[in-house]
Amino acid sequence: MEIRTPIIAILVLSVLIVIYLRKNIPQNISSRVFFCFLVAIFINLACEIIECLVFQFLDYYFFALRRISQNLYISTLIICAYFMLVYVYARIERGKGASWKIAAIMGIPALIGIISLLAGKVYYTTNASGDYYTYGSVAMFCYFIGFLYIFVTMIVAIAFQRRMRSEDSIAIITGLVIWAFVAFVQLTFHGYQLSSIAMMLMALILFLVMENPREYYEKTIDNVKNRDAFIYMTEEKFGYTKSNPFFIVSVIFTGKSNIISREDRHELNSLVESVAKLAEQNIGEPAYLSEWNTLSFFIGAPEKVEQFMSLIMNYKDNGRNYKLTFSVLEVPKYVDDADKALQILSYVSGEYIFTQSTPNLVIDDRIIDRMVYRNNVEVIVRQAVRDKSFEVYYQPILWVNDGCFRSAEALVRLRRPSNEGYISPEDFIPVAEKCGLIQEIDDLVFEKVCSFIAREDLQSYGVRTIEVNLSGNEVVDRQTYSRLMRKMEKYRIPPKFINFEITETAYINNDEVFKDNVRKLKALGSSFSMDDFGSGYSNLLELLKMDYVLVKMDKEFVWNCLDKNKPDNLRMLEYSVSFLKDYGLHILAEGVETIEQAEILVEKGVEYLQGFYYSRPIPEDEYIEFLKAQKGEMR
Repeated sequence: MEIRTPIIAILVLSVLIVIYLRKNIPQNISSRVFFCFLVAIFINLACEIIECLVFQFLDYYFFALRRISQNLYISTLIICAYFMLVYVYARIERGKGASWKIAAIMGIPALIGIISLLAGKVYYTTNASGDYYTYGSVAMFCYFIGFLYIFVTMIVAIAFQRRMRSEDSIAIITGLVIWAFVAFVQLTFHGYQLSSIAMMLMALILFLVMENPREYYEKTIDNVKNRDAFIYMTEEKFGYTKSNPFFIVSVIFTGKSNIISREDRHELNSLVESVAKLAEQNIGEPAYLSEWNTLSFFIGAPEKVEQFMSLIMNYKDNGRNYKLTFSVLEVPKYVDDADKALQILSYVSGEYIFTQSTPNLVIDDRIIDRMVYRNNVEVIVRQAVRDKSFEVYYQPILWVNDGCFRSAEALVRLRRPSNEGYISPEDFIPVAEKCGLIQEIDDLVFEKVCSFIAREDLQSYGVRTIEVNLSGNEVVDRQTYSRLMRKMEKYRIPPKFINFEITETAYINNDEVFKDNVRKLKALGSSFSMDDFGSGYSNLLELLKMDYVLVKMDKEFVWNCLDKNKPDNLRMLEYSVSFLKDYGLHILAEGVETIEQAEILVEKGVEYLQGFYYSRPIPEDEYIEFLKAQKGEMR
């Protein structure tokens, strides 16, 4: 027996255990089993070292001690192989719930082997070099059980490799092959103590590839686990929801904009770290960064949920620019599937939260139904992009100075499958922006607009401009100018015939590209207008950054200014019109629905009017009929 090999192995393993426990207290089943596996290997190596010492330094008269050390070594060897099988089983059953009954059944061969050791007799002798080794039917039977565990584990890992990441299954199978090969060499060439190295390598491979705590922690936020850890834990938890109901509690951080600078990111990380520490100190639960703006926790007791909610409600953020929203998802009351839970939480953190102002949010069937509707809309949008089936409607715009409809706004419309009506742009546009499809939609719409202008010769009807929406995402794309120019050249559209409305300016995170695209398009002759003035992200700062020609007042802003129950609001309209005109801008009012509204707006100096009083958005053929009726002649 050679003692140096197990000593080296136990030293390496000790370092591994210390590193593992310093950063990670095992929370899920597979991590706990892995920790048991490490402990079992440590005990086995300690027993192997004791066995070596007993056989090398104590003579035959210490027979009882020799037998005890032999039995301990062989027993722990079997237990190590057993824990390896249980570990792989726990990994492949993640999300379904590993059964302790099955784990107990797996332990029957190990129990039989240990009983045979206690009841039987293990013989030992020396080889030509004087090294001790064990032999006999009992010893071979126990070694067979160990081999059986290794091979069964390998078969299970191969058969269910699709339930694991490819790198995980490769790591497990590689480690098992090395372990089986080394064990075979040790049995064939008596006296070599190589199993210690094989098990140490197995533990090291699992640690580096699958159980390294650093891979599950945020690199820029202390003691906060990352999204990978959150997904893993969610799948693990849902395997036991029937016997262990729980709550997924989240703290969602929302700022003034989705676009954040490096300084904003540092501030957000500091706030996230502070809330994570607060949770650890008061409720004793680890924090997971489930989304870039969301800190999540798994809590079992309802009273802890209430305690944590009270803490967040009373939390002072020292003047930071983020609002904290507390959300709760009860499992399995509202969701019984891990994938659906992850979908719901992403939807709430990424989209739904920005439509809410309440500090507390209970995720219930109503919110889940909204998510399902949103996901259905996404499917329709993606199919419409593939089929190029978006439609373009036109809403005429009245020019006050001559009373003619000399322009119109091109508006995208999306029909439901099987002609079941239309999906509101307020529903599908945000989904398209979230999915990164808005640029493709903008391109499709602009192509259809250019084709329509050329085909119907709109200039002959007295139309001077068509207003086309240009999203913030597209206006910061370096290829936008060339794409738009090519389409105008293709259909021989004079650039001055197109007025671009910039929407969602919060997405404009690259001012240089934005300004360059605008400069080039203006040089061609196109003009630009600010959309939705008085709401959303259209504000005075954007007016200073960009040389607009026209400002379109949002309909909600117009309606509020014209509210008969709040006559003082009319002064806001007067101030806005006066300021914008002094700044050299033309003004359009959206949402005109009555003659009274139109008269007031004209009186206050608004130059262009758009709304249902004049016309709803109408398809191409109806718009042509509208223009013919206004012109007073048929072509």
